[in-house]
Parts: sequence; C-alpha cells; structure tokens
Amino acid sequence: MKVKLIQPRMLKCPMDTDLKIRMSPHLGLLTVANIIRHECEVTIENENIRAIHFDDVPDLVGIAVTVDVLPRAIEIASIYKEKGVKVIAGGIHITTASNTIPKEAFDSLCIGFAENTWPQIIEDAKHGRLQSQYVSGPLESGDDIASPAYDLIDKTDYLWYNVVSTSRSCPHRCDFCYNSSGTHQYINRNIEDVLEDIKKLGTKHIMFIDDNFIGNISWTKQFLERIKPLKLNWNAAVTMKIGKYPELMDLMKETGCQSLFIGFESISSQSLSSVNKMQNNREEFERLISELHKRGIMVNASFVFGLDGDTP
Repeated sequence: MKVKLIQPRMLKCPMDTDLKIRMSPHLGLLTVANIIRHECEVTIENENIRAIHFDDVPDLVGIAVTVDVLPRAIEIASIYKEKGVKVIAGGIHITTASNTIPKEAFDSLCIGFAENTWPQIIEDAKHGRLQSQYVSGPLESGDDIASPAYDLIDKTDYLWYNVVSTSRSCPHRCDFCYNSSGTHQYINRNIEDVLEDIKKLGTKHIMFIDDNFIGNISWTKQFLERIKPLKLNWNAAVTMKIGKYPELMDLMKETGCQSLFIGFESISSQSLSSVNKMQNNREEFERLISELHKRGIMVNASFVFGLDGDTP
C-alpha cells in the first residue's frame, strides 16, 4: 500500500523570511511515517521545500493541517480525490477544530494522537471501509509515543533538523493556545526513547521542541541527569515556573542549555489574567531574566499583542 504524506505550503507573515518556512521538518508527519512504514510504502513531501508531485496515484494521502494552510490543504485534497485517492486530514488544526472543517473537503479526519489512529486508518483503508473520522483515546504511557522517522529527513533542507520531542501537550490551559482546545493529556516520553532519538540525529546540538519542557519537573531533572555525559548544547521552551527552581536552572546550565523560549505574553496583568495565563507574574519578569542571564542562558521572550487588557 502506497501512502503519501504532505505538508502544505505555509503562509508567510510580512516579517517572515524564507528561513521561517525551512525552519524544521514536520515531526508529526515523520511520526506517522514511522508508525505505518512497516506495512506501507511511505513518501513525504513538504511543499515549503519543493513543489508537490501531482503525477502519482498513491493508495492514500495524509495531509498535515494548521489553520493557515487549511485552504491549500483542501486544494491538494481535491486534486487527489479527483483521481479516486482517499485523503486523510490530520494535525493540530483538525484535532482542535474538527467541527469547522467542510465535510466534503476530505474523506476522513484524524483527531488526536497518531499512535491511536493511524494503525486503524491503514487497516480500514486496506479493506475499503474508511470511516469519516478517527478519534484518539488517551495514551496509556509515554512508552506508547512513537519516534519520528529521522532517517527520512534531508538535513540540507532545513535550518534545524535536530529537533526532539520529550513530551506531548502541556499541563497549562492558556486560552489563546492550541493546547487548550486540543488533546489535554500531558505525558512525558520514555527517557530511553528520547536518548535513542538524540543518538540517531548524530549531533551535539539539540532543539527540544516541546510546548513545555518543564511540564513535569521531576521528569525533567531525571532527563537532564541522563544527558550530562552527552556534552550537548541544547535549547527548549519553558514557562515562568522555571524561576521557582534555582537548582533546575543550575542543572540546565550544567548540561549545556544555551537558550530558553519563554511566553511572557504581556506586561499587563489584566491581559495575562484575561487569557488564563495564571503561571505568569508580571512582578517576577525581571528577576527571572536576571537569574537565567547570570547562568549564561539566553532568554527568547515571546509576547502576544492585542489582548483585551492592552492599551495603545
């Protein structure tokens, strides 16, 4: 069975350069590929890198959908549906807003974790009984999380190819975040599996791509102890909660942390509370930044403009 996985061309914001669209490979599609590759002949095409080859007729097409690429995803689907190819749409926008997707756009929707949906999708497609949607239940443990098929990456295509996920979702429920409306199961991966992914990449510089690298402080500490011998340089995204754990900041520095992405979001307390960003305390911003800078860790500060408490 031939399965083609597609990442549609993203829409660039006015300030974006071409580096934005070549930032990193799509770990979701690489994970799907690894889940089904033993039963199927899998190819991945990223329209941000090169044009899609529409001259083929695979048995199944899977399209990763974010809100900005939905119109293009529908165009791609229509081309393959005209050929009689069944098209599955999945990804974070399908998971969080499946009720907004036009019913005629795709043959089936994949909602939630690929590990709990794609094996059944393949089985049903083989027997001509594809359902209109597949909804994932919770994962039983981090052992259930599949690794991406890193061997399918052309490293020359991306600014960052060395991206690693250590968890799924986030324990916080900030109103403006995809995670607040998607699958709400925060779960860490098996540490051995993450270490194996790092080994596969064969590099000393790793970008941990989690929504929240410190969602489980105990797990993070255990993991950092394990990567000490690897002598890595690494980057990650965390919340302001990191400021409550000076020993964890020390451990991050010791294990090679170069920078942390932090969602400060706003200097307005009213704006922060209006979007349920309860873990952020405006009065602690400067102290946290100072503590990280003292340890030689760069702060990549993220802000959201246009929240209800923002003034001109």
